[in-house]
Amino acid sequence: MEKRGQATDKKGRIWTGVVVRKEEAEEQDFRFWFEDMTPEQRVDAVDECLLSSLKAKGLDGPVRLRRVSRVIRRKRR
Repeated sequence: MEKRGQATDKKGRIWTGVVVRKEEAEEQDFRFWFEDMTPEQRVDAVDECLLSSLKAKGLDGPVRLRRVSRVIRRKRR
């Protein structure tokens, strides 16, 4: 495992770039997502990944629903 560099994001978190062998990649990915992060941090990270990938495609963000409605029907007696 070889460390390449560090960067700080807008929330103050420090990210470290690491080069690993292909055989170790899955284990390192598992360790990053499940040992180093809380469930809330995982949700935030996935949200940030989605936004950055959409911005790379030239979109402003995910498509928003205009209106969500639910129709509830009563059972007949």
